[in-house]
Amino acid sequence: MKFYIVENQKPVGPFEIEHLIARGIKGSDLVWAEGMKDWTPAESVDEIREALYSSAPSYSNPTSAIPPQPQAAAGYPEPPCPPVAPQYAHAAPQQPNYTNEIPPKTWLAESILVTLFCCLPFGIVGIIKASNVSSLWQAGRFEESRLASASAKKWTVIGFFVGIAASVLYIAGIVITALIGNN
Repeated sequence: MKFYIVENQKPVGPFEIEHLIARGIKGSDLVWAEGMKDWTPAESVDEIREALYSSAPSYSNPTSAIPPQPQAAAGYPEPPCPPVAPQYAHAAPQQPNYTNEIPPKTWLAESILVTLFCCLPFGIVGIIKASNVSSLWQAGRFEESRLASASAKKWTVIGFFVGIAASVLYIAGIVITALIGNN
């Protein structure tokens, strides 16, 4: 499917998805294709969103050249897309600033396992930190999301090793008690 994009308050295109990615389209940029009722942010179109946020080599590093921008000159028909609505022409995008990066690991499953099997206090702190990772990422607070992921990992790892150490000490205590009791 080919899409038109808005550049300088005018429709430009049509372009294939890989050309949109090569042009540096963002999730908040407006797009339109035949069959669509009105202009919509690129991230709300499934095919474009997958291309924007995937690590597929065909989209993240396209080898094909960027097609030239069509000229609106005499003899060229106007694009068949609807006019760009005035509220979109001058307004700043309302969407958060998205990136092509993959979100950081949440560590939620690991934190839950540490809470259940190793060390309750550290596991709970890990769960709290892990639950913030995705919401911060979706809010566009990428650096805070990375820090929350690192913190969740830290508390999960600490809880795991404290749980392992406590288990080893407990088993050693039982073995020592049994040996002393037999003598």
